[in-house]
Amino acid sequence: MYPVQAPQVLSSGSGTGQEAGHVRVVQSRPKPQCWEHGCNGRQFSTFSNLLRHQREKSGQAAKATCPNCGAEFTRTTARNGHLLHDKCKQRRNN
Repeated sequence: MYPVQAPQVLSSGSGTGQEAGHVRVVQSRPKPQCWEHGCNGRQFSTFSNLLRHQREKSGQAAKATCPNCGAEFTRTTARNGHLLHDKCKQRRNN
């Protein structure tokens, strides 16, 4: 399912409190990707971000509506910014 990646080898720099020749092996995990909705493997930093993206794209996520102009938003934070910055076109025209 995920491509296998070789572990990265990092040498510690000075000031870390470790010996100069110390080597630390770091396993990097592949980032979650979306292959639906025409996303072509778009990567997400966390699995929860991928799940939110899929809910929004599929229409399963609840829409937030502006009480002033009726504009719909996929995220409440976008609606709140719309209200905070007075972006209502209907209110501007009045």
